[in-house]
Amino acid sequence: MTFPLLASPEDDTIFIIALGVVLLFAVYQLIFTPDGVRVARRDEEKAGDESEFERRLLEKLDHTNDLLISTRNSLLILIILIVLLACLYLMLR
Repeated sequence: MTFPLLASPEDDTIFIIALGVVLLFAVYQLIFTPDGVRVARRDEEKAGDESEFERRLLEKLDHTNDLLISTRNSLLILIILIVLLACLYLMLR
């Protein structure tokens, strides 16, 4: 038994709508989601008690967090660009 197609091969409306949903989701993730986990800063009184190891560990965690945030943002921007190019191609061909 064959199932009828949702749309004819020449009709790209459903594909454009799906790309629009992906575009909205990527923009939402880029704008409205928090930028990762931030390590709470200690009070000045307690900061003197931390060891050199703890200080270096917190610095490395902060740098790693920044790297993950920039990677996520770059991937979301890449997704947005690919979706926009696909939509423009489908609309203007």
